[in-house]
Amino acid sequence: MDCNKNSFSKPDVIPVLDFELSEIMQARDKGNILSLDLEITEACNCACVYCYRYESEGAQPPAANELSAQEIIELLTEAKEKHDLRRICILGGEPLIPVIREKYIATLECCNRLGIEHVTFTNGVALDKETAQLLYDLNASVCLKLNGMNAQTHDALVARSGAFDKSMSAFNHLIELGFGNKRSLSFETVVTKTNYNQITDMWRWARERNIVPYVETLTVQGRSQAHPNDLVVSNEKLHALFVRLNEIDHAEYGLEWEILPPIAGGHRCLRYYMSMYVRANGIVCPCVGVDLQMGSLRTDSIKEILSSEVACQTRYINEHITGKCKTCDLAKSCYGCRGAAYQQGDLFGEDPVCWREQSNR
Repeated sequence: MDCNKNSFSKPDVIPVLDFELSEIMQARDKGNILSLDLEITEACNCACVYCYRYESEGAQPPAANELSAQEIIELLTEAKEKHDLRRICILGGEPLIPVIREKYIATLECCNRLGIEHVTFTNGVALDKETAQLLYDLNASVCLKLNGMNAQTHDALVARSGAFDKSMSAFNHLIELGFGNKRSLSFETVVTKTNYNQITDMWRWARERNIVPYVETLTVQGRSQAHPNDLVVSNEKLHALFVRLNEIDHAEYGLEWEILPPIAGGHRCLRYYMSMYVRANGIVCPCVGVDLQMGSLRTDSIKEILSSEVACQTRYINEHITGKCKTCDLAKSCYGCRGAAYQQGDLFGEDPVCWREQSNR
């Protein structure tokens, strides 16, 4: 792993995660969406064994009914002008896959015209030097997949030989252009049994290069449903890992954050209050972990989608959650991982992955 080190400076959080609670709740009550998760395509050049999106094996082609560039532009324009959209996550599939490159560029150009910040989540396989320059020129922030400190681990989890080397090359291309200093750069991974013992090394590797770590717990859905026993880490071990990461940040980098799942680093998921997840075909859901449909961009306005029964329940999720999550002393600013609860059969139930909830039983 030969990516050049930067001198460490206190990092910004990933751009889509740093809204204040007061503005989030204000956006909810006004019917606004401060952020949006946009699945720009179903096409993907990897086949991650933990993928939340697909159950079928192998790389995926684009779907026949994906939103066009013009439909995405109309979505972003409506969201910005009528609902105060400020930032989007561009997801896949794989956003940088060449077959949808023109649509991807049109999306970022539209964001820039409208003043919407954007971060691209990518596996890095198609992120060569030319693409890195394109990302820089389009004012992109980037979150790059990194599943381990070696090819054996990373390639096994993304089910593609050579993916680790491509990811490392992608990091190098981005850092050479100033990502990590002039522009936000982060890495994303899901904690599994396969990479558990490498997470602390990955964390330090990132901090030393001003790369923001985005380390999250696994939600059992998609491909991971076929082999959860090979992937799922116990709550006790997840808690121990998050505690260790917190200790590293405190002792070595002077950073302080609260130890809570599902994301290490003190990032609370509050998307239900002020966001929505748009699938490549225009279907809108509360988040990537919950497939309940709020509506469709091809038939409904955003206002109508946010007025749907599902949206009314999820945007006021704190009024519907049950069990220990409801009585937790953090309930006003945390509702747990709803995706994890939903995959256990109850969207409003206790978060089964939260060790804090377990300790309050």
